Amino acid sequence: MRLPFLAFTVLISCAERVQIDADVPTKDPSSAWAKTLNSVSTRQGIDFEKLQEQRSDLDRYLAWAGEHGQHTDGWRESKEDKRIAFLLNVHNAAVLHNILRHDVPNSPDDVQVGVYKWDKAGFYWGSKYRVDSEWSAINHIGFHDAVSRYQEALLWVALHDGTKDSAPIKWWKRRKLQSQLEKAMGLFVNSDRGMIQTDGTWSVNPLFVNRGEDFVFWTDAEDVCDWMAGYAKGKRKQWLESQIGNCALTARKPDRRTDAIKPPQRTVDD
Repeated sequence: MRLPFLAFTVLISCAERVQIDADVPTKDPSSAWAKTLNSVSTRQGIDFEKLQEQRSDLDRYLAWAGEHGQHTDGWRESKEDKRIAFLLNVHNAAVLHNILRHDVPNSPDDVQVGVYKWDKAGFYWGSKYRVDSEWSAINHIGFHDAVSRYQEALLWVALHDGTKDSAPIKWWKRRKLQSQLEKAMGLFVNSDRGMIQTDGTWSVNPLFVNRGEDFVFWTDAEDVCDWMAGYAKGKRKQWLESQIGNCALTARKPDRRTDAIKPPQRTVDD
């Protein structure tokens, strides 16, 4: 009975602890990083060339976040928006840093780290970042610390996984987070990344199929169509409302390319 647990423990211990090339700032560098992040994020993707030029803002933020957070700094439970926003922003910063240090791969799914050689493993589970004085894999920060703990389906729109399947990346402010999330979900559902019409019907982002139970179990929605209809507009809303009670969504083909404005430049030897 202990063998699976031991194997899991050994596997986790093999994850790479990513070192940040920056000293820990004495002052919170969040404002500088937020400005840089929002300047490199577009609807078409992330400007990684510009991000590379301003990488010091990213490195300083991650260095600071490694030694600060809800536990290290003793944030009260009443500061829920602050706690969640911190996790969302650190997760997304780690994703961008991991993409840069792997020279902007064609897809994060292709990254291999140590024994983490299977699809999606190296990037999301094989790379650990220091957050709030502890080492955590990227997926652990997003899935365990944020979504699972706070049981809020809207958080899925805020967690950028580095691919074109995600909503556009942005900085999350620590006040009025719910309204920010609701606005972002509305923009996502009403975009081609969220829903697209082909051959007279609609297909949805794989998120709404793969994580469908979260949008129902943690809410009052009858089904995922009912939940999505609350954020959809126009033809999207009409179609979703017609499916409530018999909701059998079809996921569009995943687009796991790195969410870059333009494809990474490769040499023949790459």
